[in-house]
Amino acid sequence: MQNLLLINGELIAGEGEKQPVYNPATGEVLLEIAEASAAQVDAAVQAADRAFGSWGQTTPKARSECLLKLADVIEAHAEEFARL
Repeated sequence: MQNLLLINGELIAGEGEKQPVYNPATGEVLLEIAEASAAQVDAAVQAADRAFGSWGQTTPKARSECLLKLADVIEAHAEEFARL
């Protein structure tokens, strides 16, 4: 299971407190994921703010193509999402 944060297009490990992720069927701890630190949250917000300017200028067609690609990836991983 991927357990990194996506900040400014890069996957990085969280620097905050670790939180357990449980299997809801068994209560078993699957893994621990580190939360984002305050600095990482600030970096993510700043990256999103910068991206908003260019994303806001894209055409509806380009946006829909991106969202359809995202839908394809979600569908391709549907079984994994269902297990989670």
